[in-house]
Amino acid sequence: RFGRYLIVGELGRGAMGAVYRAIDPLIEREVAIKTLLPHLPEDEMVAVRERFLREARSAGRLNHPNIVTIFDVGEQDGLAYIAMELLEGRTLQQMLTESRRLPVATAADIAAQVADALDHALGFGIVHRDVKPANIMVSASGRAKLADFGVAHLPSASMTHTGAALGSPKYMAPEQVIGQPVDPRADIFSLGAVLYEMLTGRTPFEREGETTVFALMNRIVAEPHAPVSKIDPSLPPAFDRILARALAKLPADRYQRAGEMARDLRGYRDAPVRETTPAPALQQQKTASLLADLDMFSATFEVQQRERVRAEEVARRKKEDEAQRWIETQARERERFEREREQAFTGTQGGTRPSAAILLARQQAAKRAVATGPGLDVDAAAKVSARLRAAFQYLSELSTALNEAHPVSDRPYSVIYVGKIQNAILADGFTDYRSRIVAGTEVFDFVMFKYKVRCPKPATVEVVGSELPYVREKLESMRIQFAANETRNDVGNVVRATLAMSGPFPCEAILRGDYERGGVRLELENVRQLGVFKMRLALEEFSDDVLDEFGTYVLGASDSFERFLKRL
Repeated sequence: RFGRYLIVGELGRGAMGAVYRAIDPLIEREVAIKTLLPHLPEDEMVAVRERFLREARSAGRLNHPNIVTIFDVGEQDGLAYIAMELLEGRTLQQMLTESRRLPVATAADIAAQVADALDHALGFGIVHRDVKPANIMVSASGRAKLADFGVAHLPSASMTHTGAALGSPKYMAPEQVIGQPVDPRADIFSLGAVLYEMLTGRTPFEREGETTVFALMNRIVAEPHAPVSKIDPSLPPAFDRILARALAKLPADRYQRAGEMARDLRGYRDAPVRETTPAPALQQQKTASLLADLDMFSATFEVQQRERVRAEEVARRKKEDEAQRWIETQARERERFEREREQAFTGTQGGTRPSAAILLARQQAAKRAVATGPGLDVDAAAKVSARLRAAFQYLSELSTALNEAHPVSDRPYSVIYVGKIQNAILADGFTDYRSRIVAGTEVFDFVMFKYKVRCPKPATVEVVGSELPYVREKLESMRIQFAANETRNDVGNVVRATLAMSGPFPCEAILRGDYERGGVRLELENVRQLGVFKMRLALEEFSDDVLDEFGTYVLGASDSFERFLKRL
């Protein structure tokens, strides 16, 4: 038993609640009992339970043939529950899974019935917020009933648990996507998406093979939907006009009442839908006040859209300016290093005085001088330095090629959080060196080669809310550009975030002279493979051919250099 109800069996269970078939013995009526599960943290459960009961009591005022009737709301043994009409039939989601598309007349009839339900709810100031096929029941006789009125605020409807739908994103209105307040016209947009799916077999903004919600949400906000007549020319043209209004980006451009949409759906065979239909006079002062507030919100939404476009343009120009400054800085750096290299290794001719910068560098190098010991071969040290000089020249040319050509890697690159990316774009090459004193002679200490890779299109990754601060700090420390789309629960906590990253992702190679043993030590960080790899090459191994193998490995043109990585 559950209070006065006799539980017959469980009908279903989700991340946040369960539904049971039960009997009310007082009136011998079968009902469905929906309860919240008690596993939420206590600080969240208080707020969720309060909202659950408040919204359910509000929805309990609705009495309409196309709305699931709520009989009772309360708490039993600390569990909030709703006793509602027990429905026989299938959900629209089950119907679409079986046949994908519905006959035109059936689709129009179901959508019109749901629109009637939404129009009735408007009179009580109630917004559903989660109109989708799973919340529409259809009986064997064709009667459609809209379920879950008033409980769409629950975290289970906004992707707070693994595997749950992220606020049913395929059916969300633009204002829901960007986190703005919603009103009854958001439900009209969602119903338009459901109608579109019934007619075409897919929702208006999803794309085949897509696995992330970030691009989907961008299209909902910024891209128009394809007219259904282009997908199926046999569909009556009236549906293009109905959906153009229902799926308008701005609430002010949509149907102002779901009843208008219901009327057009029932008359799609008879006459073209008028482009503009004045809203009927509202009967209740409360509803009139509500819609006045909604019009004000619509105007604010349009202003915010324009501000967002302006901000994106400012950001684009700033990025172009930064890129131009970077190019100019790199040109100056290359000129400086060329001068220093020439002065350091060919000497100054004709009594030319060395620059103060070079003198300072030599003084610092002298402090790190390696004492000549019995095992130190001066000739071998000169050979090591010569190989590092050759590496510096080769990698300087490679940096120039990366900066001028921006080549695309033939093989995948592994980058932090994203994993492997195909067709990575290579750029921002930079080569530097430092010197030291060995046996009284200035030689190369190490050569540093840096570059960055970018994704050809933004890659997305989802993280849970508890990990977001760490991931954000890590990306910012690496200066990786990203955009975060956060999902919050009803108490304002971030529970999940989708990050879109295009880079640049830093890669680095350091070639350091091993003067004690006569060879070169390499340290690769994020070069084709994520992480740090260290290795040592004997002097005879570090040939021009191996240098070229490393260059082709960086470019993704060859994997032959991996034979050195496999020795680790």
